[in-house]
Amino acid sequence: MKATHYSRHRASNYIDRSQHPLLYGISEEADWISEDEFPAAPEWADVHEEWLRFVDSKGQMARFASRLTKSAYQRDRTFAEIAVGYFFETKCSLPIIEWEPHGEGRTKGEFMVGSPNERVFVEVKTGGWQKDIKDAEGRNSPRFRQPKYINAEARSVGNWAVIRNAVSNGYKKFRDSVPSSLMIRDDYFISLDKLHGPDIALYRSDDGCFIDRRYERLGGVGIFSVDLGEKGLHYHFSVYENPNAMDSVKLPQAFVQEHSRCNSSGKLK
Repeated sequence: MKATHYSRHRASNYIDRSQHPLLYGISEEADWISEDEFPAAPEWADVHEEWLRFVDSKGQMARFASRLTKSAYQRDRTFAEIAVGYFFETKCSLPIIEWEPHGEGRTKGEFMVGSPNERVFVEVKTGGWQKDIKDAEGRNSPRFRQPKYINAEARSVGNWAVIRNAVSNGYKKFRDSVPSSLMIRDDYFISLDKLHGPDIALYRSDDGCFIDRRYERLGGVGIFSVDLGEKGLHYHFSVYENPNAMDSVKLPQAFVQEHSRCNSSGKLK
């Protein structure tokens, strides 16, 4: 039994049972324990525990737990949703007022934030660098056991394509009666908001998502990231508003007022 216990936790050296009881409990049942080196640093263990405490305090842990114990890809997608909700409520004073709100047809979003009189329907999309590897080399690639960045490793950019795909895939969920945001968790090799990615994806060229009314039920796109640098964890959030959105779905000022915003020219305000 001891050997089995060690083998299941060898990739989780930074998960301390006393400091990270929720994360430790998830890892005990996790399929991903032998897939990668998650979490890659003690600071990441700390922040993931903080995110878990957040959903636990909201009575939502049971709903997330089964997804968090599946593959590394599913784990990261689920933590992306949790991180966005945590960010809105604790950093932006935009509380979650409904979990899994009904979207168009039989679909559901991640949550509704704001207040009953000024709500925003939120859908979260994510992929990240692991998806880039999986698509290029397969799910068994040894690259998954290495750090995200390796000596200026060359990877295709295409960040504008990632944004467009997210908009296209998520659009079916948005209703025409409530303000809406598609949040993209940015964990790619090339940041989604670099190299004119959002500008090209949304506002430029003949097929930019926001140049006409094709996506009129979507109020805007948010790009969200969490980085670990010399000064600790940093949350970054930028909003790209849809100038051709229906009036009923445009984002309220409370949602964007303290964050970088983009208008129809693709310029940050």
